[in-house]
Amino acid sequence: MTRPIKSFDLGNSVGDVTWAPYSSTVFAAVTSEGKLYVYDLDQNKHTHLCEQNTTKKAKALHVAFNYSDPIILVGDDKGGVISFKLSTSLYKGPVQPGEDDVGKTVKDMEIAKMEKFLACQDKEVY
Repeated sequence: MTRPIKSFDLGNSVGDVTWAPYSSTVFAAVTSEGKLYVYDLDQNKHTHLCEQNTTKKAKALHVAFNYSDPIILVGDDKGGVISFKLSTSLYKGPVQPGEDDVGKTVKDMEIAKMEKFLACQDKEVY
């Protein structure tokens, strides 16, 4: 049996979770209370970077990243769709090559970034 690497308690039932198409360490989740959470495990692996109310009277059911622009869409159980523009701190785009990355593809660099996160030892006890 495998153990979870990290778990996050959002305090409510989760409607949807999705990984960002531009980064191996960014994901978003929406809850039934109508909140959107955005995480970047490379920046802060213990808490979300963004928490945003999406609806007041509807349950958020689905979240999706736009593949070309820094936009997130959230769909609710009443048929509504709300769009949010990500701030630059939440949308850095793919990893930029450094001097040690000559000849590597963006995919290779994103895989290495996620492997670095998975290999790190968490010193905080939960």
